[in-house]
Amino acid sequence: MHDLIPATRTLLLAVSLATLGAVTPAATRADPAASEATVRPTTKKLTHHLEAHQTYPATRTQLLAACNDLVEFSAAEKAWLAHHLPEGTYASASEVLKAVDRR
Repeated sequence: MHDLIPATRTLLLAVSLATLGAVTPAATRADPAASEATVRPTTKKLTHHLEAHQTYPATRTQLLAACNDLVEFSAAEKAWLAHHLPEGTYASASEVLKAVDRR
């Protein structure tokens, strides 16, 4: 009888851990929006595109549409720009660069 209590506790603990093992605490669950990796494009590459290939004034929507058509930017770089470029109309490349650097 004395050995039965520790064995029962061990069994209950094992069953509990096996059952709860599939449960992921909310704090550790990945946010689907945050799981997409973003990478800041180099300042040189971003500046070159904004100065050489973009017409101004340009809205955020126009800037992102122009960026999405480019193969020189990776998907992660495009995602970074979309996350860091605030809504607005920009008169120059320098305004765009200032806006993304503020975020």
